[in-house]
Amino acid sequence: MKNLHTLLLLVFVITILSCSDAEQKELIITNGQNLIGTKIPNIQLDAYHNGTIKKIQLHSYKGKWVILFFYPGDFTFVCPTELKELSQFYEDFKNDNAEILSVSTDSVYVHKAWKESNESMKEVKYPMLSDRNAKLSKALGVYDENTGEALRASFIVDPDGIIVAYEIHNQSIGRNAGELLRKLDAAIAVQKGGGGLCPAGWKKGDPLLQPLK
Repeated sequence: MKNLHTLLLLVFVITILSCSDAEQKELIITNGQNLIGTKIPNIQLDAYHNGTIKKIQLHSYKGKWVILFFYPGDFTFVCPTELKELSQFYEDFKNDNAEILSVSTDSVYVHKAWKESNESMKEVKYPMLSDRNAKLSKALGVYDENTGEALRASFIVDPDGIIVAYEIHNQSIGRNAGELLRKLDAAIAVQKGGGGLCPAGWKKGDPLLQPLK
C-alpha cells in the first residue's frame, strides 16, 4: 500500500511539472516584446567596409535613418541574392539620408573572404557588420539559439535611433529591397507629414491621408 501511495505521489508531481513546463512555453510564445518605439542599443561592432576592417558604433549614425539588415550567414544561397539586390538600391537609400548595415554572426574575416570570392557580393558597398557574440541579435530578439545564426530580419531606425518598422522572415524566404525602400520612404513621409497617415500601397510622392480633426 505504501508503495502505491509513493507511486501515485510521483505521478502527481510529474504531472504538475509537465503542466508548469507547458505553461512556461506558452508564456514565451505569447509574450513576445514589441520593439516598435524602442531605441536600438549603443553597441560597437567590427565591420568590413570598402576593403578595410573597422569598428562601427551604432549611435554614431544619430541624425540618419538606419537599415539593420540581419541575415543567417555568409557563403549561403539566399543571402547573397538579398545583399546584391539591396546594393542595387543603395543610392536610393543614401538619397533618403539612410545607411544600410548588414549584420550576421560571421566574423569580419569571413565577410572579407565572401565579398572577395563571390561575384554578387563584389557589388556590395555598404558596411557588413560582424555580430560575432550575437549581442545585437539577442538584444533585438533575432538570434536563433539552435543554429547560432541571426534570423532573416530587417529594421528601419529613425534618426533618433528609434525602431519604426521591422520584419522577420522564415530563413527560406528572401526579402524585397524595393519594398524595404518603400517602407523607409513611408516612414520619412509620415515623420514629415504633420500628422498625415500612410495608406496601403502608398508610394513616394503619393498624398498622405489627413485624418479629420
